[in-house]
Amino acid sequence: MVTELLDQDVPARAGRPRDPRLDDAIVAATLALLEERGYAGLSFTAVATHAGTTKPAIYRRWSSKRDLVLEAVFRTQGDDVVANTGDLDADMRTMVRWSLEKLGSPVGRAALAGLLAEPPGTAGTPTDQLTLVWRRMDERFREAIERGEIRQGLDTSSLIVMQAGAAMLATALYGESAIDDTWVERIAGMILDGVRGDRG
Repeated sequence: MVTELLDQDVPARAGRPRDPRLDDAIVAATLALLEERGYAGLSFTAVATHAGTTKPAIYRRWSSKRDLVLEAVFRTQGDDVVANTGDLDADMRTMVRWSLEKLGSPVGRAALAGLLAEPPGTAGTPTDQLTLVWRRMDERFREAIERGEIRQGLDTSSLIVMQAGAAMLATALYGESAIDDTWVERIAGMILDGVRGDRG
């Protein structure tokens, strides 16, 4: 899955450019309804009504509820995932905090519960936003390998899964209380302790 995300180019959409204001309205409606009704209670009809648009307008942007939810919950501008300050410890903390905040929020937990409950084989293709997230993390870890900050030959895809998986479990068990400096330091520190390069 992670390899698929990293290998996929973010697709260019043909036709008339999308109106970012409508995109934002649909995303906002999705997040509000996800928190209010949960994943199972979310529908394109409800989102369209809440956003003041139509179902076809949503389908032109997202082909399924899964894709819409992933795009809405994991929306990013890139730098909030990892700022790439040159300080690996700081950048890992940024990545961990981003994951905790996304997964530990009420909408994140509602999305996660719904997505995990979907039948096998419904995963589909990675969304643009999730592809961007994984790519930013992968680029930062590859840079750290080149600098000798983490071990040579380390599989960056597995490292991303470790980071995201630890955040997912922490938020599943503790909810919003896991979104704090203690958990950020704990997860980031344990991961980096395990993958550090030889400081000889």
